[in-house]
Amino acid sequence: MQSRRNSAASSRSRFALTPVALVACALLHPAAARAQAPADPLKLKPSATLREDIPEATRQGLPTYVSGDQLSGRTDLETVIQGNAELRRGDMVIRADRLEYYQPDDLAKARGNVRINRAGNTFEGPLLELKVDAFEGFFNEPRYRFLKNDAYGQAERVDFLDDKRAVIRNATYTTCQRDGSPDWTPAWQLKAASIRIDNEEEVGQAEGASLQFMGVPILPIPSLSFPLSDKRKSGFLPPTIGLDNLNGVELTVPYYWNIAPNRDATFYPSIMTKRGVDLGGEFRYLENDYRGKLRGNYMPGDNLRGRDRWGYALTHDGLLRTGVGNPLGLSLNLNRVSDDNYWRDFSRGGSSLTQRLLANDAQ
Repeated sequence: MQSRRNSAASSRSRFALTPVALVACALLHPAAARAQAPADPLKLKPSATLREDIPEATRQGLPTYVSGDQLSGRTDLETVIQGNAELRRGDMVIRADRLEYYQPDDLAKARGNVRINRAGNTFEGPLLELKVDAFEGFFNEPRYRFLKNDAYGQAERVDFLDDKRAVIRNATYTTCQRDGSPDWTPAWQLKAASIRIDNEEEVGQAEGASLQFMGVPILPIPSLSFPLSDKRKSGFLPPTIGLDNLNGVELTVPYYWNIAPNRDATFYPSIMTKRGVDLGGEFRYLENDYRGKLRGNYMPGDNLRGRDRWGYALTHDGLLRTGVGNPLGLSLNLNRVSDDNYWRDFSRGGSSLTQRLLANDAQ
């Protein structure tokens, strides 16, 4: 066990070239400083973590530093820190009003305004018990925030299984960011009986969940998986709700399918209370010589118009290699709908099919 104060005191016996000394050296020897100066100045890189990607073998050998207003204990057995207590090891920091560290078990017990930061992921609450190196233990009534996707929430309890996995119980989860107003409520929020976090696979699994809009439950979900980073993953996307005098209440629950690194598809099934069910989808592809996107919608038996409604939009750009001479360029922009009132009845934002005049071009 090493105390920060002891470490700082022992370092006074070693000479270190401070930034002030470096400036003085440069003033006394300007030519040498110019000759050795790099072409581009060094820049600090901001980081929410202390150290990133520490290997497991290196982590086990890292020293532990503790500090606080009052320290007491027995050598190689336990240390008790009262007031502004802090324990630091590698990429993890624990702060609390009172912190007890039992060295034989590598066990830390923290109480009162506890905050733990591990590799940028933070947890705050009243009580923590944790085996530091194995990262096994529990945190009562925590508020948490994850670094990779800036998601956050609060829970009744977090059980840390190891340094990659945890189970959050009676939890909320959202990526909606606060706007600073005192009465702010996240537009979308997931509330679940349990959320299993797997940082190795970068996936979260919610059980007994419900999706809330402005604090109102709108969709029960028995089981749901979601990504913990910006990596592409198949699964449901946040739903959208609309209301107008033509379609009534409209609910769309998109599903994203990550087919391959260069292909994906999104399905947009919608329920419109005044019209019926609209089946929509979009397929995207990307190759070395061509790329494109196909979007289509089909509504069987529109209750207002008494007929089937459909529309599609295709864009394609690429090269045709004939084997003789230079390749030929091909560009398509095709848009078709079932009837002249399609643009008036369906207000899908950003879709080319909602324009009154539809382009159909081939080059």
